[in-house]
Amino acid sequence: MRQRVGSMKFQRKYSLLNLTICLISFLVLISPVRSEAQPECQNMPFGKGKLWEIQKDNGPKSYVFGTMHSKDPRILHLPGVVMQALNKSDTFILETQLTRENVQKSRQLMLSPFGQNLRELVGPERHDALKPIMRDYGMTIKSIEQFKIWAIASILSQPPSSKSVSKGQLTLLDRELERFAQSQGKAIHPLETAEEQLGLFDNLTEQAQLELLDAAIKAYPDLDSELETLTQHYLRGEINWFFCNMEEDLQSASPELVEFLEERLILKRNETMTKRMIDKLETSSSFVAVGALHLPGERGILNLLKIKGYSLRRRF
Repeated sequence: MRQRVGSMKFQRKYSLLNLTICLISFLVLISPVRSEAQPECQNMPFGKGKLWEIQKDNGPKSYVFGTMHSKDPRILHLPGVVMQALNKSDTFILETQLTRENVQKSRQLMLSPFGQNLRELVGPERHDALKPIMRDYGMTIKSIEQFKIWAIASILSQPPSSKSVSKGQLTLLDRELERFAQSQGKAIHPLETAEEQLGLFDNLTEQAQLELLDAAIKAYPDLDSELETLTQHYLRGEINWFFCNMEEDLQSASPELVEFLEERLILKRNETMTKRMIDKLETSSSFVAVGALHLPGERGILNLLKIKGYSLRRRF
């Protein structure tokens, strides 16, 4: 039996934050999405499945669930086994909380602290290309003048509208799971702060940020179809495909962007999040919700937990 966890009213401030944490979509911007995972992906550790039951020795039983940061309502339809795991858990752990304070901090991180001329910053060709695109988002080129280059690219990491999402609404699985956990009075613990997540982008050089923006502009016409491919793989639990597709796509990216997207944005964060969640896993039954891209592989969260002595059982 499938259930849908709530809905939430769209607000511009939340949409911008959600777009910046849509890390999977950033990877889509690098190059066109392919329809099948490469053969070497088939044996990737923990490459299939979205929900894992974990336990160390006779400690509390917990769950790790891979999410997709998306506004597609199909993502919100969860099987009973996922909801049962959440119901049985005392603690809810997620990447970061969308509190008002975090939203405000995130907005500040997206804005340039100094005055800037966007046309001079990105060049006339990019500036002209952005004008019609921003109109699709209900924004003017003037309204993004103070945004950092990476923040503009993040806005383009999600389509401005979807046939399956009614106007004026935004759905995001991570946020709805958090709301559900709050309604049950569960303890809630974020693994990262807004500064830690978005601060990573500030370390990119201007050239690398422009590379992200170029990829976003180039990918924009086909963004709906590319995200549909991502969604289909996620719904089938083929999270190995995300990582292997990313590695192949990054072959055409600059060395700086490769190191940023693969090492700093994913693998190093996997280590940090695993270390932080273990403190809670040892003392309480927990439900951990993190982006599915963080789960598979030798340096993925699930294998890191296995190395730490946890047994893992795929549930969905």
